[in-house]
Amino acid sequence: MMLNRRQAALGLASIPLLASHAMGSEPDFPNRPVRLVVPYDAGGGVDAAARPLARALSEVWGQPVVVENKPGADSIIGTGEVVRAKPDGYTILLSILSIVQNPHLRPKMPFDTMADLAPVIQVSSEPLYLVVTKSLGVSTPAEFIELARRKPGKLSFGSWGNASTGHLLLNSLQRKAQVDITHVPYKGMAVAMQSMMTGDLDSAMVPYAIARVGLETGKVVVIGAAGPTRSPVLPQVPTLEESGLQGFARAQWMGLFAPAKTPKSVIDKIAKDVNAALGKPALASWLTQGGASPAGGTSEAFTLVVRQDSDYYRDLIKAANLRLE
Repeated sequence: MMLNRRQAALGLASIPLLASHAMGSEPDFPNRPVRLVVPYDAGGGVDAAARPLARALSEVWGQPVVVENKPGADSIIGTGEVVRAKPDGYTILLSILSIVQNPHLRPKMPFDTMADLAPVIQVSSEPLYLVVTKSLGVSTPAEFIELARRKPGKLSFGSWGNASTGHLLLNSLQRKAQVDITHVPYKGMAVAMQSMMTGDLDSAMVPYAIARVGLETGKVVVIGAAGPTRSPVLPQVPTLEESGLQGFARAQWMGLFAPAKTPKSVIDKIAKDVNAALGKPALASWLTQGGASPAGGTSEAFTLVVRQDSDYYRDLIKAANLRLE
């Protein structure tokens, strides 16, 4: 049967659509093991979250989710491995804020973070807590700032390294409150908390898991939280914004990323299934007990968070004039 021109045109027009669908997601994704790359050491905070997440996703997918630790260069080595992976959803990355901070701190990145990775879904959200030694005798951010003004350069503030999130937030605090507090970098916040409990360090910004250690000894006080809302694990602690310090409403997060050219259908499938995993009591309670709140949502919502935090930390890093090689 002969086709008229209109029928032929319609048939030809459908070919790219059919080809695009054929090259998109596999209808039964995933049908083999998935690699979950953690760009940090085994046993650390991100790795600890990756394990229950992998177990929950394995249950949802009926496929193994294998956690692979690829530490080095402040997450750049592991992140680069995912950037170079085949964009099919079978290699995904679990990362934290450093992924948006590194491009602004390091002039020679081996990839373009924003262009080479696709945000998939935010897994969790968590504030950092402003903690001080009880011996300082302060119980609010205002009292801490007033003490710092009376003793310029005398109070100390610990972080987990130069240009870390804690260091950046201290720098912002100093500029906004016009105080001079001495920065003391540590190799990890657990070590900094030990220094606080022995009286060798006055203050720090730490996650709940670290703050809890100090609280249990009775030697530290939590006086504020850097995040948009009060935390359910410490609801009595006001946010820094509630205490009159503006510009501290950005929470810390963990999230999944995929290579940039991963089909949108695959990204949406992973996001949908992570939402299901976050609804499982085992994973949700594990996150909550550690001080984090399950997040979830869509890839579009997480993309917005990533872009906003990239801009936020770009501005903090520029104001602090910090660079890492």
